[in-house]
Amino acid sequence: MTDLVAAEWLKLRTTRLLVGIVPAAVILSLASQAGVVLSADDAALETTETIRRAFAVTGAGAILVLVLGIIISAGEYRHGTASDTFLTTPRRHLVLAAKLTVGAGVGVATGAAISASCVGLAALVYTARGAAFPIGDGEVWLTLAGVVAYTTLFAVVGVAFGSMVRNQTVAVAGALAWFGVIEHTLVNLVPDLGRWLPFAAGEAIVRAPLDDLLSPLAGAAVLTAYGAAIALAGIRVAATRDA
Repeated sequence: MTDLVAAEWLKLRTTRLLVGIVPAAVILSLASQAGVVLSADDAALETTETIRRAFAVTGAGAILVLVLGIIISAGEYRHGTASDTFLTTPRRHLVLAAKLTVGAGVGVATGAAISASCVGLAALVYTARGAAFPIGDGEVWLTLAGVVAYTTLFAVVGVAFGSMVRNQTVAVAGALAWFGVIEHTLVNLVPDLGRWLPFAAGEAIVRAPLDDLLSPLAGAAVLTAYGAAIALAGIRVAATRDA
């Protein structure tokens, strides 16, 4: 298993994916946070609501990590290397397990980079505006821990979804359509159902100040369940269909 993980990591780090998508995820999160802290007036800057909003939006980059996860698995089919991979390792569930491990590792690293960058940006903005940065506020650190969990789980869901759909373009387009249109509509129209959907669960993990969300722990459990279910479906597809 260690060799498989090393092989998957080699495939990933010898492409431009990490250089392109990970910095883009960090920049997207920084831009989202900057929009919140720069638009808040001086009186609101240190309020709990503004602090929660400023750090909850740092999970914005998770959607790009999801796309990276999809490419890790579906990219093999796009470039025609899946056959060689499965010929080398006929036990296909081990291949997917290695991809999920690499995806989770990238998710952890990206989440940590996002959290560190956003703390630095917020500290600079607060200092520049003469406000006290709430570095000791437990809400901040719980949210930042949630960002790491959010990006990690979205990476896992992405790898699992890519392995199930296999067509990279369809998988990416389908995932973005789901999160950007379908789930957003369901959350607004049927909130009792919407709170149990993947993106809403992710928003719960980062403690977004929205109504009708699950608790952070429940959100993490729901998103983990989605990842596991889709991964099992991906293993089934890999085992029963030719590469």
